[in-house]
Amino acid sequence: MGFSPTFIGILLINLALAYHSIRSGRSPLWLLALAIGSFMGFLVTVAIWVGYLVFAVLPDFWRSDNVRRLRGQMARAADPGRDYREAKRGVAQVGSVDSFRALAEESIKLGKYADAVSLYENAMAGPLGASDPALIKGLARAKMLSGDGAGAESLFAQLQQSDPTAFDADAELDYARALEAQGKNDEAVRRYEVVAARYPGEEARARYALLLLKTGDHARAQALFREILDSVKGAPAHYRRRQSEWVSIAKQNVR
Repeated sequence: MGFSPTFIGILLINLALAYHSIRSGRSPLWLLALAIGSFMGFLVTVAIWVGYLVFAVLPDFWRSDNVRRLRGQMARAADPGRDYREAKRGVAQVGSVDSFRALAEESIKLGKYADAVSLYENAMAGPLGASDPALIKGLARAKMLSGDGAGAESLFAQLQQSDPTAFDADAELDYARALEAQGKNDEAVRRYEVVAARYPGEEARARYALLLLKTGDHARAQALFREILDSVKGAPAHYRRRQSEWVSIAKQNVR
C-alpha cells in the first residue's frame, strides 16, 4: 500500500522537529508528543508543531548571535545616540581608561572629533596610557579626523616604531590620510600604494585613486577605479553593501 503525500509530509516535518529536539537537547517529552501526535489526527499534530515552534525553536532563534546583532542595529538606528549616552555614563560612573576609550570611539562615530581627542588624551594621562598602542592609534585617528594632520602623523610614526603589529591596515590608511591632509602628496601616494594592496575593502584604493587624480596621474587613477568596479562583480551582497560608498566614487570617476 502506498503512502499519501500528506502522510509523507507529516512524517518529514516530524522527523525534522525530532532532529532539532535531539540536537538542541530538548526534553524527551517533545519526542513523545510528536510520536503520539502522528496517531491523533492532523489538527492535533499541527497544534504540537506550533507549540514546539513557539516554545523551542523561536527562543533559540531569538537568542542567536545574528538576531542579537540585528536587534542591536535596529536599536541603534532608532536611537543613534544610545551607545554614546551609555559610554558617557560609564565615564561618569567608572572613569576608567576603558570607559574613556569607549566614549572616544562613540564620539568619533558621531563626528565629535575634538571631544574624542580630549577623551583619548585623558585616557593616556595615566602611568601606562602613553605607551598603550590602542590609545595611541585611537588618538592619532581622532587627530587626523579633526584636521590635525601633523599631530596624527607624529603619533602614527610613533605607533609604527613602538609596536609594528598594532600598525595595521586601518592605521596605515589613516597615516596616508594624515599625510595627504598636510599636502605631503608624494609621501601619501607611497603610503596609499602600500596599504591599497593589503586593505580589506575598497576604501584604500578609492582614496589612493582620488589622490592620483588630484596630482594629475589620471592613467593610474583610472586603473584603480576599474579595479574597484571589477572587484565587486560577483561579490556577495553584504560586501557590495559595505563598499557602496567607494564603488559609487569609482563609478563617478571612471572614464
